[in-house]
Amino acid sequence: MIMTQQQFTTAEVAALVGLDSERVVRKEVEHGLIEAGNPPRMDWPVVAYFAVLSELGLELGVDDRRRLLKAVRRAVARHWAEVDLSRVVRLEVGQVLSELESRINRFLGWKDGLTVSADILGGEPAFPRSRLAVRRVAALLERGVSADEIREDYPYLTMDDIAFARIFARAYPHVGRPRKSEAVT
Repeated sequence: MIMTQQQFTTAEVAALVGLDSERVVRKEVEHGLIEAGNPPRMDWPVVAYFAVLSELGLELGVDDRRRLLKAVRRAVARHWAEVDLSRVVRLEVGQVLSELESRINRFLGWKDGLTVSADILGGEPAFPRSRLAVRRVAALLERGVSADEIREDYPYLTMDDIAFARIFARAYPHVGRPRKSEAVT
């Protein structure tokens, strides 16, 4: 079970719930819907809100998003499987929250198993017992290489490894300046 003290960055939230952009999460902070501190950190009910918002696939106004956030917070706090937003709208959030919680717990466990050592790839996160960078697999996926093709080249990777590599790369983008390319003379 996700610990209630667990805090997530805007990039982690966007990656874990499958949003196209971290900007969606940052907008909620800018609109004052979410008080997340500086730098922004979000708790489990807020992550759940973004999962529900993503599942809805609707463009909602600020007031409607505020009502939805309040309803999801109540549902999470009381372990409700459904939320009444009005006499007409009822959201069944139980399955969404259960799947999200399972995915986050699996991801966090997977992430803890990565190899991060200055002796291996200069500290770039790598898959256990390998010299294969997690971001390398994510880059392959972004270029359109299928998971099956990746598994052909790296048979020790699981489908979770491949799926979580994409989430990891989105949640923890590479920081720093790009290396200078050597000039061709």
